[in-house]
Amino acid sequence: MRTFIIQTKTAERTGLLLEEGKIQEYKIDRPGARTLTGSIYCGVIARIDHGLQAAFVDIGLEKQAFLRGNSIPWGSGRIEEKVKVGERLFVQVEKDPEGLKGAKVTADLTLAGVNMVYRPYGGETALSKKLTEAEQSELRAVFEPVLRDQEGLIVRTGAKDTSREELLEELQRLQEEWARTAEEAGKKPRRIWHEAFLPDQWLRKFPVSTIDQIIIDDTATVKRVKKKMPALAGRIQWTVNAADHLPVPVHTLQESLVQPEVHMEEGISLVMEQTEAMAVIDVNSRRFKGRSFSNAQALDVNLRAAEEIQRQIRLRNLSGIIMIDFISMTHPEHRKKLEKTWRQLMKKDPVSTVVYGLTKLGVMEMTRKKEETGPLSLLAAQSAYTFTYETMVYRLERTLLELGDTEAVLLAVDPEWLKIKKRLFSEPVSSKIPQELFVRMDDNIHGWQIELEGSSDMIKEVAESRDARVDNLF
Repeated sequence: MRTFIIQTKTAERTGLLLEEGKIQEYKIDRPGARTLTGSIYCGVIARIDHGLQAAFVDIGLEKQAFLRGNSIPWGSGRIEEKVKVGERLFVQVEKDPEGLKGAKVTADLTLAGVNMVYRPYGGETALSKKLTEAEQSELRAVFEPVLRDQEGLIVRTGAKDTSREELLEELQRLQEEWARTAEEAGKKPRRIWHEAFLPDQWLRKFPVSTIDQIIIDDTATVKRVKKKMPALAGRIQWTVNAADHLPVPVHTLQESLVQPEVHMEEGISLVMEQTEAMAVIDVNSRRFKGRSFSNAQALDVNLRAAEEIQRQIRLRNLSGIIMIDFISMTHPEHRKKLEKTWRQLMKKDPVSTVVYGLTKLGVMEMTRKKEETGPLSLLAAQSAYTFTYETMVYRLERTLLELGDTEAVLLAVDPEWLKIKKRLFSEPVSSKIPQELFVRMDDNIHGWQIELEGSSDMIKEVAESRDARVDNLF
């Protein structure tokens, strides 16, 4: 079962999902950081491209939105038979603006509920393929009599476990919400509807039957979610301080997420790297370092690592191509067991994944759909590589030799760097360095920094004012 802990009182909203007492997902919703995807706009057709069979729509943003003809659910034939230039219509963002391109939009609008997705202009009812034919027939009989001609639905699997009365009430709420939105839209191109990611969109990703408890720290949010999702009302709990219900503080969790390495029990560690093209995860075991693995030992380590890897993929929201370098196993049965276990673990992930299996090198190949920005990109800036202290020592030597006729140099150096320098040079090489060096210690410097170069008299005067001393570093 699942417990959701949602903090909405602060400007940065956070959501944490606990399964069996462990944090499985961590979501961040910052003002301005969320995408436009899912938002509904009142738009005006600005131009129709007959060759592309698409329209450009003014939705009040800097760039016009792009609407393909097959994204308009009414009418048939060419796009010019469906819409006209200057016509007002409602569109929903499918893809955010990027570079010189405007947002990609659709006229097939959707408003999601707990058990269904309402389509004001969808025109047909689609039911989950996980439902049996009998269940599908029963649910069609519930909805079709109350749907207008242009309306449509997408019915989720969880609807089969919900009473007929609750389903009809949910549909009515969605119909009324859209009717109210359309009535208040006006004629000016602008956004007319959007929904908070936390907690609304996030909670709806999970079947009601799998949710045990939802803890929220804000009374206004509690009232709104209960009204919007009455099927969850009995599981929502208000608390003064949501942090009291967490196994670890949010700050501690954030510090662990920005680290590329995760240490597990019994000497197993995972090293994770997210590149632009893919995520790579490496499994290591210090327990067997320097010794050969038996097939049984390799399988044991891999199975232990697999469960934590699945958790980290969800927690860090890794997406796209994911390559997992498990410890190599030569026994075919062990490879089959690991692959079977991994497929079972990934079924717990609510995000769509495809597992391709183990390669000959023991790398598990898979893909995971990208649905939102991962927490790492919001929590930390990508750090640039820095030179080692040893490299910086030799760089200084080279720099000083290249200064030529300069008489003296004033340096600021990191005390730690100075220790490394003394270890590297066991014999003095000062005869090669033509300058007189004046050095001052500075804890704020990483490595070294030339502060001044010039005549000996000038540098000496400045050095004394800065409490520097003569030091033949080389």
